[in-house]
Amino acid sequence: MINTRGMDRQCRRPLSQECPMTFSLIALNRDRRTLGVACATGGPALGGFVPHLQPGVGAAVTQGYSTNVMAAERGLARLADGEPVAAAVAELRREDRGEAWRQLALMNGRGEVAGWTGASNVPVCDLHLEPGLAVAGNMLGSREVVPAMIAAYRQAMASGEALAEALLAALGAGQRAGGDQRGVVSAALKVRAPGGLPLDLRIDHSAEAVTALGALHRRLREDHDFQAFLLRLPTGDAPDRH
Repeated sequence: MINTRGMDRQCRRPLSQECPMTFSLIALNRDRRTLGVACATGGPALGGFVPHLQPGVGAAVTQGYSTNVMAAERGLARLADGEPVAAAVAELRREDRGEAWRQLALMNGRGEVAGWTGASNVPVCDLHLEPGLAVAGNMLGSREVVPAMIAAYRQAMASGEALAEALLAALGAGQRAGGDQRGVVSAALKVRAPGGLPLDLRIDHSAEAVTALGALHRRLREDHDFQAFLLRLPTGDAPDRH
């Protein structure tokens, strides 16, 4: 296990209300080869920037004082080409002249993880990496945000919750522990297995974005018409469903 807690001591950037600071996690359910990403931030519309997922290949979160969307896309392309995740992250960092302003975590389809927190991000910063789980945050409201997310995720998975519910539980715990210093106005959730249907939800602007994201997920899960629609869609295991 790699745990880089304490990275906040290296964060030097002055506090800014315009920074896209975020708390997020990537996780792998090995039993089903399902990858999931969940994230929340004090700025709007993070769903188009922070979470990235390619089923069977890997997932990434890219965030920080100056978010680099292309780094996540290039990282996933490297994983698709078979490059080890640590080597992919090392190369992404080496080739990025703005690496000090980034925070990035990358996980491959086997749960191997790597990432970094640049020194110019806004404290409190934290990054936890272990096989099958990556939790990252910057401009956090307290040092307890990432530990709270880890604990909530592990508890939910141990109790038999689905991956989506475990990710949402972790986001909620992170918010209760301090979340983003500015509050949270957008949040997103992505979950997908190879050949499976996508779960891809986002709240682009809400004063209670984490709560709204959880409510949206529950509403869809309880919507009988929507669930019937999903049951007739083709999948890798049932490509002729209609």
